[in-house]
Amino acid sequence: MLKGEEGFISAILTQAVEDAKYIGNNKQDVKHKIEAINWIMGNDPQFNYYCKVINIEPSYIKNKIKTYNDTRITSQQKVLLKPIVESMLKQNNYKETNDATRI
Repeated sequence: MLKGEEGFISAILTQAVEDAKYIGNNKQDVKHKIEAINWIMGNDPQFNYYCKVINIEPSYIKNKIKTYNDTRITSQQKVLLKPIVESMLKQNNYKETNDATRI
């Protein structure tokens, strides 16, 4: 892996952590916060791969997210959650796609 690629992946992970720490009330940024927390905490294969590439344990970042007070959803952000989550559920990447189990 080239150093530039490692830097790029490091920047992606750093941005995800920054997004997870967002404390404001901008609807789009709250959506990014939720997505970042889900990506980091949800055992996403891409997240785990990126951590492996830059030689960092995924649990290290997950523990940081768990201990940052800023990653908690503020009372002002909770007001915005319902429409954000509803919108996210309508997107393909959050839909259940396990058609093989449907008979």
